[in-house]
Amino acid sequence: MKLTNGSAKLLARLIAEADYESSDSSMLEALTDFNSNERGNLTDLKKKGFLETVEDDGGFFWVIFKDPAKPLYDAIKG
Repeated sequence: MKLTNGSAKLLARLIAEADYESSDSSMLEALTDFNSNERGNLTDLKKKGFLETVEDDGGFFWVIFKDPAKPLYDAIKG
């Protein structure tokens, strides 16, 4: 699935920042906040199945990577 340049950069940043263990996946999770410029790219990544997000009580987002993100995840975290 093809990503926009902005979406690909955001995905790479999120993977690089991921350092929380996940009980559901072999990929680590990221805890982050998004600025207004990143929200459109975040929506693109979610629609294309690369990740999902869960907001915590503090207003931060847990980023949970899905299978389509695995090749890039492995390349960055490998």
